[in-house]
Amino acid sequence: MSHNHLIIGLGGSGGKIIRQIRKTIERNKDTQEPDRSLARFGYLYIDTSNDELDKKEEWKVLGKDVGLNRSEYLINTASNVRPVLDDPDSFPGLKKWVEPRSVFDFVNPSTAGAAQRRKLGRLVFAQNASSFVKALEGRVRELEASPGKVGVTIHVVCGLAGGTGSGSVVDAVAQIRHKYPHYEQYRILVYALLPEKNSKRVKNVAGFENYYANGYAALSELNAMAVGKYHPVNLLDGTPMEHATYFNGCYLVNNINEHNIQFDVESEVPNIVAEFIYQKTLNKEWEGLGRAEKGENDIKNFESDEDIGKARAKLFLSFGIKRVVVPEQEIKEYLAYGFAEQAARQLMFNNFRQGEGYADEPAEKDWGAQARQPETAQSLLLTDAHLMLESGILEDDARNANWKPSPEYWKQIVSLLVPEIKADPTLEQTTWVSALNTRLAKVFDDTYRTLGGVRKFYEVKGNARLEMARHIGRHIEKDFFGRWRAGGASLIQLRHLTDALVALVDERMGVYADRIAKMPAALQSVQGRTQQLNEQFNSVGFFGKHLTDKRSALFSDIATQHQELYVLRTQLEGLKFGAALLPFVKEQLLTLRARIDELHQNLAEATKRFGNERDKRLGAADAAYQKRVFDQEAIGAVMRAITIDEAAQGARTQRVRQAIIDLGGTEVNSFDQLLQSLSLGGIINCLSQESAQIVELAHAEIATSMPPVLRVNIVERLQKKYDANHDGLRDFVRELYDEAGSLLTFNKTEVDRTVANNAGGSQGRTQTVGVFVPECQHQSGFRAMLARMFEEQKDPTAPDTKVATGNLPNQIVIMKIASMMPARFIESLAELKRHYDGLQRDRNESILLHSDGDGRRLPPLYAKSSAELQLLARRKPILLVARLLGMIKERQNRTTGLQEWVFIHDVDGLPASKVMEGRNWDAVFDADHSEDLRGLVEREVTRRIDSEFKHQEKKEELYTAFRALARARFDEAGQDDQDPAYQQLQGLAAPVRSIIGIAA
Repeated sequence: MSHNHLIIGLGGSGGKIIRQIRKTIERNKDTQEPDRSLARFGYLYIDTSNDELDKKEEWKVLGKDVGLNRSEYLINTASNVRPVLDDPDSFPGLKKWVEPRSVFDFVNPSTAGAAQRRKLGRLVFAQNASSFVKALEGRVRELEASPGKVGVTIHVVCGLAGGTGSGSVVDAVAQIRHKYPHYEQYRILVYALLPEKNSKRVKNVAGFENYYANGYAALSELNAMAVGKYHPVNLLDGTPMEHATYFNGCYLVNNINEHNIQFDVESEVPNIVAEFIYQKTLNKEWEGLGRAEKGENDIKNFESDEDIGKARAKLFLSFGIKRVVVPEQEIKEYLAYGFAEQAARQLMFNNFRQGEGYADEPAEKDWGAQARQPETAQSLLLTDAHLMLESGILEDDARNANWKPSPEYWKQIVSLLVPEIKADPTLEQTTWVSALNTRLAKVFDDTYRTLGGVRKFYEVKGNARLEMARHIGRHIEKDFFGRWRAGGASLIQLRHLTDALVALVDERMGVYADRIAKMPAALQSVQGRTQQLNEQFNSVGFFGKHLTDKRSALFSDIATQHQELYVLRTQLEGLKFGAALLPFVKEQLLTLRARIDELHQNLAEATKRFGNERDKRLGAADAAYQKRVFDQEAIGAVMRAITIDEAAQGARTQRVRQAIIDLGGTEVNSFDQLLQSLSLGGIINCLSQESAQIVELAHAEIATSMPPVLRVNIVERLQKKYDANHDGLRDFVRELYDEAGSLLTFNKTEVDRTVANNAGGSQGRTQTVGVFVPECQHQSGFRAMLARMFEEQKDPTAPDTKVATGNLPNQIVIMKIASMMPARFIESLAELKRHYDGLQRDRNESILLHSDGDGRRLPPLYAKSSAELQLLARRKPILLVARLLGMIKERQNRTTGLQEWVFIHDVDGLPASKVMEGRNWDAVFDADHSEDLRGLVEREVTRRIDSEFKHQEKKEELYTAFRALARARFDEAGQDDQDPAYQQLQGLAAPVRSIIGIAA
């Protein structure tokens, strides 16, 4: 048997099941040893909308994406079918069944999906059939690429209620089989979800709804294919197809199992189907499964009707599954989400409390004082010197060695000019002050920092004010990001520090405004002192000049005042520049705060989701298809041990932080860069995946001194509970068998009923059960007792029960298969048929319900009752007698000029006619006329016989006419008494005599 498995999902239900299969496989990877499963899976999803693909978060397991690759899905929209409807002759694979095209008039560009119309679903699929076949070939080719991997089991999963899956399943199966005709090497198994009871998608359950009628129509076509009464046309070229075996089996799935336990159709049912497909590909030691899916339990896998031969295929199956599981993945997710919540708190708050772990609130600290520390301002380029450009901000300016603070700068200038002026022989002492004024003014106005003076310098630099603010902002952000990256500061701490810096900037703007306002008075004060010194300098006499050098000393004092004056004038310009720069700096700080807040908010939301996800794990209630066994106290102890280890938590959260940063690339050094490539989903995924790995490593360390909660064998868990309770174990095993009910409710009357023409076939359902118990070296004795208990307690109606070794150590799996079933066994089939029959009365709806035609030629899903068989036995004799009586005649239609057959009868004493199906007598004789017409013919024939043929001679005359008709057929057949038509008439002799009233 091939280990290759191709899952083909049709419609939304098919997409949900594929998603669950991929998630199931991913979740079980951690518990699989090498080569435990030889199965290789491929996928192909076909739909008319992106709805299921767009549910990105649902395609993830602990943050890991398990979504489909582009080569694994095809989306075909219904709005593109108009070219086919406008020009069907150009589409040979469609033109034979697309008529009447008027039924598709409701389709427009806004039509969603296939609008619950099977025919539209088929049309959309057919238009894209070549793409489907190419994609199919690609998927199969990849699966068979490995040596010895020829052959594929193809699992077609879909719902039968909508338009997409239900409308395409027949053609999908037919195209697969036509491409891969070897039905043993390429086995096709269908998993069909039946319409659920009281569906939310149905507005009026009491009326007639497509949702339910589609299910019946799809089952009718699948059944017709299986018995050879329907061969879909090849959609690629319009050529006929005819295969003896289109599919090997069809599992029917409902949302209520045979024990009347209901499952959620959106989540639980796809999960159960996915689990079943996964488990039966994993556990190979179950011969009964193969026999059931191949129909080997019966020499006759169909039921026959006398008039049509093969009528109802017994290729339908149902399944049930029950798992007893140590919920490895659920425990791991519980621990991982718990750790992820802790890690996110560290990133946000960094407030570790002994014995508790990281708190969800910050530690208190005076951030205002922190912001005011000189080293803080210096490191963040926020000193007065930077803001007033006494020190450079931009890199080129910061590297310029000629830039000095204004006091130092003007002190240097004055200390150079004073000796120079004094030593100039061309200058009189009385002109020294004037010369100093002139030269200082020139420096201030023209040569300051080589940019044309102080005012010009600040004017030029003012053009780069925004760039400087951005540089400060980037510098602070890199500094903060570096602190966060190193784990020294949390986001909330950085946010508080940013708030303190914003407050300091606001305060600084007020201070600068106040200093600027006070500057004229300060300048005036210096100028006043200078004026006094000038007067003293000018009044120095002969003795002061030549004997005491007083003027020289006064000149030095005047130079000092000039130095202070120019310092103040320079600082005034610097203050003006700083006052104008500060709002830009504040804007950058606010932007930084917004970035920190955005990351913090994402982490806060992630933390909330982690908490919610953790709370969803290990709840008290079990799903009906599984029973979980776990030690909540041990799990809590492991979680606590992980949480309260401060040293280990610091290293672990550092790993998480770096993983988040790495999402932005290797050169990320700011929150801005990180946020550009980060999203809430990305954070959640990263934290989830890293946390899962960390938890596994942490658990391995902790399990050396505490009871392990991962990598636990289910047999060990059960041994602890039942080793000394033999009766309890027996009851436990019995309960598991009972709960592994088929995902289908059965009509007991139909199951138990014996139908005609089924001699030699099986009666009722054939059941097989597989029980898979893993090996357990530490508890081999208990494992043997457990396996023996499953053998002893098996269902007497399922002698084919197999107890085998399971491949997953954390679970025991029970799978039950009911096979050899015709569709009539389904309890809900009657309700589906009620909706179907109701819509069949509308010509357009009947066409939209079926792939081809109106479904009247499809074999019935129900076998006829004894009463119906008796009526059927009288149908042809009644028609024959009606013709002998002249009540059925051939005539020419006045409108068309064609010949037609009509039934003539009286209505209120006046003749009336009804046109019958069939262009010739043989067609009329074999047609499946409506119940109303059949009843009318029988009533009128009986009335005529009773009123006009009471006399025995009249009866004999009528029977003589019958014999003449039969003899004429005998002569037409060349007097061959084996002619089928003659033999049929010969077999009708007794019923005709009975109708006429002639004794045998």
